[in-house]
Amino acid sequence: MRTAWASLAALCAIGTTACEPPPVKPTTVVSVSDTADQVLQKFHHYVTADGVRQSEVQADTAFFFEASQTTLLRTMRVVFFDSAGASQATVTARRGQYLWQSGNMTAEGSVVMTTADGRVLKSEKLVFDEVKQQICTDQPFTFDDRSSHVQGQGFCSDKQFTNIRASKPTGTSKDGVLLPGQGESADSGRAP
Repeated sequence: MRTAWASLAALCAIGTTACEPPPVKPTTVVSVSDTADQVLQKFHHYVTADGVRQSEVQADTAFFFEASQTTLLRTMRVVFFDSAGASQATVTARRGQYLWQSGNMTAEGSVVMTTADGRVLKSEKLVFDEVKQQICTDQPFTFDDRSSHVQGQGFCSDKQFTNIRASKPTGTSKDGVLLPGQGESADSGRAP
Protein backbone atom coordinates (compact mmCIF):
# COMPACT_ATOMS: atom_id res chain seq x y z
CA MET A 1 0.00 0.00 0.00
CA ARG A 2 2.85 2.29 0.78
CA THR A 3 4.27 1.68 -2.68
CA ALA A 4 0.94 2.55 -4.29
CA TRP A 5 0.73 5.82 -2.36
CA ALA A 6 4.32 6.68 -3.20
CA SER A 7 3.71 5.97 -6.86
CA LEU A 8 0.53 8.04 -6.83
CA ALA A 9 2.35 10.92 -5.10
CA ALA A 10 5.15 10.75 -7.66
CA LEU A 11 2.63 10.74 -10.51
CA CYS A 12 0.85 13.76 -9.03
CA ALA A 13 4.14 15.61 -8.64
CA ILE A 14 5.12 14.85 -12.24
CA GLY A 15 1.65 15.76 -13.49
CA THR A 16 1.60 19.02 -11.61
CA THR A 17 4.94 20.22 -12.97
CA ALA A 18 4.18 19.01 -16.48
CA CYS A 19 0.92 20.97 -16.60
CA GLU A 20 2.30 24.22 -15.19
CA PRO A 21 3.12 26.93 -17.71
CA PRO A 22 6.81 27.64 -18.16
CA PRO A 23 8.12 30.34 -15.84
CA VAL A 24 7.90 33.86 -17.21
CA LYS A 25 11.30 35.33 -17.98
CA PRO A 26 11.58 39.04 -17.31
CA THR A 27 12.33 41.10 -20.38
CA THR A 28 15.58 42.98 -20.41
CA VAL A 29 15.66 46.47 -21.84
CA VAL A 30 19.13 47.89 -22.22
CA SER A 31 19.22 51.64 -22.54
CA VAL A 32 22.03 53.95 -23.55
CA SER A 33 22.47 55.04 -19.94
CA ASP A 34 22.99 51.38 -18.92
CA THR A 35 25.94 50.89 -21.28
CA ALA A 36 27.59 54.32 -21.13
CA ASP A 37 30.80 54.71 -19.13
CA GLN A 38 29.67 58.13 -17.93
CA VAL A 39 26.36 59.99 -18.07
CA LEU A 40 26.42 63.76 -17.54
CA GLN A 41 23.39 66.01 -17.14
CA LYS A 42 23.49 69.65 -18.31
CA PHE A 43 26.71 69.00 -20.24
CA HIS A 44 28.81 72.05 -21.29
CA HIS A 45 32.22 71.66 -22.94
CA TYR A 46 34.66 73.64 -25.09
CA VAL A 47 36.53 71.80 -27.86
CA THR A 48 39.98 73.28 -28.48
CA ALA A 49 42.87 72.63 -30.87
CA ASP A 50 46.33 73.94 -30.06
CA GLY A 51 44.83 76.16 -27.38
CA VAL A 52 42.30 77.76 -29.75
CA ARG A 53 38.57 77.34 -29.06
CA GLN A 54 36.95 75.46 -31.97
CA SER A 55 33.44 74.89 -30.63
CA GLU A 56 31.22 75.04 -27.57
CA VAL A 57 29.04 71.95 -27.00
CA GLN A 58 25.98 71.90 -24.75
CA ALA A 59 23.49 69.08 -24.19
CA ASP A 60 20.79 68.20 -21.70
CA THR A 61 22.44 64.76 -21.40
CA ALA A 62 25.77 63.39 -22.66
CA PHE A 63 26.60 59.67 -22.76
CA PHE A 64 30.34 58.87 -22.92
CA PHE A 65 31.66 55.58 -24.33
CA GLU A 66 35.38 55.09 -23.69
CA ALA A 67 35.98 52.06 -25.95
CA SER A 68 34.58 53.71 -29.10
CA GLN A 69 35.72 57.23 -28.12
CA THR A 70 32.17 58.45 -28.76
CA THR A 71 29.76 60.79 -26.99
CA LEU A 72 26.02 60.69 -27.65
CA LEU A 73 24.23 63.98 -27.02
CA ARG A 74 20.55 64.61 -26.30
CA THR A 75 18.94 68.02 -26.94
CA MET A 76 22.17 69.54 -28.18
CA ARG A 77 23.46 73.00 -29.07
CA VAL A 78 26.87 73.55 -30.68
CA VAL A 79 28.53 76.90 -31.46
CA PHE A 80 31.40 76.85 -33.99
CA PHE A 81 34.15 79.49 -33.85
CA ASP A 82 36.62 80.76 -36.45
CA SER A 83 40.37 81.05 -35.86
CA ALA A 84 39.92 84.54 -34.40
CA GLY A 85 37.40 83.28 -31.83
CA ALA A 86 34.32 84.79 -33.46
CA SER A 87 31.13 82.72 -33.66
CA GLN A 88 30.59 81.26 -37.16
CA ALA A 89 27.45 79.20 -36.69
CA THR A 90 25.13 77.64 -34.11
CA VAL A 91 23.56 74.19 -34.54
CA THR A 92 20.64 72.83 -32.53
CA ALA A 93 19.23 69.29 -32.78
CA ARG A 94 17.36 66.69 -30.77
CA ARG A 95 20.37 64.39 -30.66
CA GLY A 96 23.92 64.03 -31.89
CA GLN A 97 27.10 62.01 -31.88
CA TYR A 98 30.64 63.31 -31.41
CA LEU A 99 33.70 61.19 -32.29
CA TRP A 100 36.67 62.21 -30.12
CA GLN A 101 39.42 60.82 -32.36
CA SER A 102 38.40 62.58 -35.59
CA GLY A 103 36.39 65.52 -34.25
CA ASN A 104 33.53 64.53 -36.59
CA MET A 105 29.99 65.20 -35.42
CA THR A 106 26.53 64.16 -36.56
CA ALA A 107 23.38 66.08 -35.59
CA GLU A 108 19.95 64.48 -36.07
CA GLY A 109 16.32 65.37 -35.48
CA SER A 110 15.01 68.85 -36.35
CA VAL A 111 18.49 70.18 -37.08
CA VAL A 112 18.77 73.97 -37.46
CA MET A 113 22.05 75.66 -38.32
CA THR A 114 22.17 79.47 -38.13
CA THR A 115 25.27 81.29 -39.36
CA ALA A 116 26.57 84.53 -37.85
CA ASP A 117 25.40 86.46 -40.93
CA GLY A 118 21.80 85.17 -40.64
CA ARG A 119 21.70 82.24 -43.07
CA VAL A 120 19.53 79.33 -41.86
CA LEU A 121 19.91 75.68 -42.87
CA LYS A 122 17.31 73.07 -41.82
CA SER A 123 17.39 69.30 -42.25
CA GLU A 124 16.79 66.11 -40.30
CA LYS A 125 20.50 65.28 -40.35
CA LEU A 126 23.82 67.11 -40.74
CA VAL A 127 27.27 65.52 -40.74
CA PHE A 128 30.29 67.70 -39.86
CA ASP A 129 33.49 66.15 -41.20
CA GLU A 130 36.39 67.84 -39.41
CA VAL A 131 39.07 66.18 -41.55
CA LYS A 132 37.49 67.23 -44.88
CA GLN A 133 36.19 70.51 -43.41
CA GLN A 134 32.74 69.75 -44.86
CA ILE A 135 29.10 69.83 -43.85
CA CYS A 136 26.87 67.29 -45.63
CA THR A 137 23.49 65.62 -45.55
CA ASP A 138 21.74 62.98 -47.61
CA GLN A 139 18.36 64.19 -46.32
CA PRO A 140 16.03 66.88 -47.71
CA PHE A 141 17.09 70.39 -46.67
CA THR A 142 16.15 74.06 -46.89
CA PHE A 143 18.61 76.95 -46.92
CA ASP A 144 17.50 80.56 -46.49
CA ASP A 145 19.31 83.87 -46.44
CA ARG A 146 18.08 87.46 -46.76
CA SER A 147 17.44 87.21 -50.49
CA SER A 148 17.00 83.55 -51.42
CA HIS A 149 15.44 80.22 -50.55
CA VAL A 150 16.96 76.92 -51.73
CA GLN A 151 15.81 73.37 -51.09
CA GLY A 152 17.03 70.01 -52.27
CA GLN A 153 17.50 66.32 -51.56
CA GLY A 154 21.00 66.54 -50.06
CA PHE A 155 24.16 68.65 -50.23
CA CYS A 156 27.84 68.90 -49.34
CA SER A 157 29.55 72.21 -48.59
CA ASP A 158 32.64 73.74 -47.05
CA LYS A 159 32.09 75.25 -43.60
CA GLN A 160 31.74 78.78 -45.00
CA PHE A 161 29.05 77.73 -47.53
CA THR A 162 31.03 79.20 -50.41
CA ASN A 163 31.32 75.92 -52.37
CA ILE A 164 28.05 73.98 -52.28
CA ARG A 165 27.09 70.85 -54.23
CA ALA A 166 23.37 70.08 -53.92
CA SER A 167 21.24 67.23 -55.22
CA LYS A 168 18.04 68.28 -57.02
CA PRO A 169 18.16 71.92 -55.87
CA THR A 170 15.27 74.31 -56.50
CA GLY A 171 14.70 77.78 -55.15
CA THR A 172 14.09 81.46 -55.55
CA SER A 173 16.35 84.50 -55.32
CA LYS A 174 15.69 88.22 -55.30
CA ASP A 175 19.23 88.99 -56.53
CA GLY A 176 19.49 86.34 -59.25
CA VAL A 177 21.88 83.42 -59.35
CA LEU A 178 25.32 83.21 -60.93
CA LEU A 179 25.34 80.05 -63.03
CA PRO A 180 28.47 77.87 -63.04
CA GLY A 181 30.95 78.71 -65.80
CA GLN A 182 29.29 82.02 -66.67
CA GLY A 183 31.96 84.37 -65.34
CA GLU A 184 31.71 87.35 -63.02
CA SER A 185 29.96 89.81 -65.33
CA ALA A 186 26.83 91.40 -63.91
CA ASP A 187 24.91 90.79 -67.15
CA SER A 188 25.91 87.25 -68.01
CA GLY A 189 24.89 84.24 -65.97
CA ARG A 190 22.42 86.01 -63.76
CA ALA A 191 18.95 84.59 -63.60
CA PRO A 192 16.08 87.11 -63.24
